[in-house]
Parts: sequence; structure tokens; C-alpha cells
Amino acid sequence: MKKNPYHLFRTMEDIHNFEKGDIDLAYELFTQIANPFNKSLINNKIFNESKDNDFYSKFHNVHRIQNKYIPEDSMLIVNKAFLLLESNILKPTFLNNLKDCKNLFVCDFKNKDYFWLNELVSI
Repeated sequence: MKKNPYHLFRTMEDIHNFEKGDIDLAYELFTQIANPFNKSLINNKIFNESKDNDFYSKFHNVHRIQNKYIPEDSMLIVNKAFLLLESNILKPTFLNNLKDCKNLFVCDFKNKDYFWLNELVSI
């Protein structure tokens, strides 16, 4: 899947669109293509890189940047199986924090966009 991200995106999109009644099947398919995250490692990495940012806050596994000058309002939720990033800008700060992590596949189902984060030339 590393060399064919389109197929990975389509598979992830199919899993994302499963009905609630098919959650067991969706979970089984997801575990076949995804590896769990080390939540503590990701949370610590983001915290350590952002803790001096006046616009950054953290509560449990939820990281937030609210910068009124850019303006950026981004929220990153760290789970064992996925990261959920919501932002009002195209290049949120959290992408830069995570760019050194290997094998992070970014999916934007709403806008049909996807990419391997560590393969971005510049963020």
C-alpha cells in the first residue's frame, strides 16, 4: 500500500463509510491494514514541540492550537488506532509536529485528499 496510496485511501474511505451495524467487520478490516499508535509517544512528541507556544493547550489526548493572528484553530485527538485532526487552515501546525513520524497516512474524506505525511516536501 505504500506505493499505491490511492488504494489505501479507498479502503480507508470504505471502512469510514460502513454502517454502524457492520462495526465488527469494519474493525476487522481496519486492523488488517493499520498498526496501533503509541499514544504516549505521540502525545509527548506533540506536547514537547508545542508547550512553549502561547496558543497551544492540551487536555488528556486532545491538543489544540488557537492562534488568533494567523488565524488557526486546530484540534488533534490522539487515539490508539488513528489521529483525528480538525482545522480551519490547510497546513495546521500539528502536521509539522508529526512530519518526522513514519507511516502516517493522512486522509481527508470530505475533500478526497490523502498523502503520506513524511513524504511531503515542505509543510
